[in-house]
Amino acid sequence: MVLLKWALIISLSMSTVGYLSSVSTKLSALLVVFYQGLLRSLGHFNHDEIIAIYFLIVLAFTPCGEAFAVDGWAGRKQRKPAFAYGYPILLMQMLLAWSYFSSALIKLRVSGLSYFSPDNLPALAITQSLDNLHDAHFRLAFWLPAIRQYTPAIVVVVLIWELFFPVAIFWRRLRWWILGFGVAFHVVTFFLLNFLFVYQLAMYAVFVDWPRFLHWLSKRRSSFQLISSRRGLRLPDPTKDVASGSHGI
Repeated sequence: MVLLKWALIISLSMSTVGYLSSVSTKLSALLVVFYQGLLRSLGHFNHDEIIAIYFLIVLAFTPCGEAFAVDGWAGRKQRKPAFAYGYPILLMQMLLAWSYFSSALIKLRVSGLSYFSPDNLPALAITQSLDNLHDAHFRLAFWLPAIRQYTPAIVVVVLIWELFFPVAIFWRRLRWWILGFGVAFHVVTFFLLNFLFVYQLAMYAVFVDWPRFLHWLSKRRSSFQLISSRRGLRLPDPTKDVASGSHGI
């Protein structure tokens, strides 16, 4: 088991820095699937980890080590068409969006309208707070019965957000509102339900337009350097000319 963990850590580290990407990413995906199957079959299971495994599989069969990676710096590889680098990102965005969208569908399919019962959220949160299989042991859930009349509205808002999450893929103006609500949602569930989907939040990175972000940083840096250089110029002091009797004539 120790050897398996070390092999997993080394392969994931190599995949992260982009070293021998074509091999390390596939090995990482294989070892993570095996390790998660072994570990979670005997313990608590979080469905956010499944999406992370899907991401690993996508990266294992796409050209993810040709730019910001050791492989890309070591030797200049022949660039592929832009589509080859764009569709894996789109695929991962769709996988993440589907995890939220399908979650809403499953809630409606399994619970129906009873999911919006005033007692549903308080009962769920208190149940999660009483076991010992979660990330934390907060007791804020015990406050929910006092505001049970408002919980259906909260549940409706969250369900609508989950159903509309796929909009973040195609509509950039709403993307940051949807992702921002997601961050707030997961922070609140951490205190109420005692679990934090860290992997889910980390996977929000696939929605960031990194070339555009780096271009914005470059422009900001250039502007800062220009302002700094202008401030560093010494302007002539007119008082010295007056003192010396020179008036520029």
